[in-house]
Order: sequence, then C-alpha cells, then structure tokens
Amino acid sequence: MYAKRFIQLFIIFLITVFVAMYCVKVIGVEGYFYQSLILTVIGYIILIVPLTALTIMKQKKKFGLSTNTNKQHAFQSALEKLENIVIVSTLSNDGMMTSSILTFKQSKQQENVWYVVTDKKSKRVQNIHDTKKVSLTTWFDKETGIRISSNNIMPTVLENDALKDEIVKHSEIKELADNFNNKVIIRLDIQSVLVESFRTNPTVISFQD
Repeated sequence: MYAKRFIQLFIIFLITVFVAMYCVKVIGVEGYFYQSLILTVIGYIILIVPLTALTIMKQKKKFGLSTNTNKQHAFQSALEKLENIVIVSTLSNDGMMTSSILTFKQSKQQENVWYVVTDKKSKRVQNIHDTKKVSLTTWFDKETGIRISSNNIMPTVLENDALKDEIVKHSEIKELADNFNNKVIIRLDIQSVLVESFRTNPTVISFQD
C-alpha cells in the first residue's frame, strides 16, 4: 500500500470515529449494546461513501489513457529501464499467430524505429511478407512494472543489398549478430505505443504527429 492511500484511509477512519461518537452523544443513546449498534451503523455509512469514491477514482485512473506533452520523454525513459528484449508476434494468412522472444536494437536516429535480426527462412519473416501484421511487447521491469507494447507497426524485411545498406547507415545493428549470412533484418517502424507501469496511468504515445 502506498503512503498516500494509507494517509487517506487513516484520515477517513479518524473522521468516522469522531463523527460517530458525536452522533451518539447528540442522540443521547444509553447502554453499551445500543451505543455499539448506533456507532456501527453511523460509522459504516460514513466510512463506505469515501472508500467507494476512492475505489471509483482508482479504477478510472487505472483504465483511463492519457497523453502528455512529454510523451516522447516518457517513451525513452521507459526504454532506459528495460532490457532490449521484445516479444514479436506476427500473423499468417490463415490467421495463426507466431510469437518469438528476440533482442532488439533501437535506431540512433529515430527512437520509434527498432531492428531485430532473424533467420531468413523463419515463419515470422514469411508472415510479414504475407500480411504485414506485427505486434510487440517488451519485457517488464520487476520494480515498476514498466513495459511498452504496440500493435500499430509498419514492418519491413531487409535482405541482400537492402540489408547491407541499412547496416552501413545504422551500424548499431551489428550488435545484434556476429554475421548476417542467411539472416534478414526486420525493421519495425512503430507508429504508436502504449507505455504502462504499476505507478502511473497508461500513456498512449503517437509518432505520427
């Protein structure tokens, strides 16, 4: 439980006790049983209203999406807390999903461009050729729960001369493989992402603005 919620509950508890005691005194109820009954009923009524309101507010925050002026900063900050591991899912013509855990490299020029290297005969490569449908999600940070996911991606399979040209332009790709024989580069141009964590509202970040 976070300190803020603990303080809120403690204040509500104090208010409930004092108001319930005051009501019993004003009403003039005597006898332990009747005083306890009145305290319980009044305390419950006073306590349940703010707790219900806090729960509703929490749910709205949990499921509400937000954008902000520092959204690119939020995206990069999330990446800095994550390992360069991503689950890439592709869709075949017959509707079958293929998912794989891969390492990725972010472009040094465009933060929304990621690269993965894979075998040219892999199912994911064939799926991209067929449907161009790709989604991804990163691993999550154990402490904060931060993770990045997207199903709004433009994938490109780079091979042969196109692969060589991309490596020349983006030497950071070399960190993904010792050699590129029988391999291709999958370039993932991310159009928008969802950044989530345990501590903040989910944030939609668009790179199409």
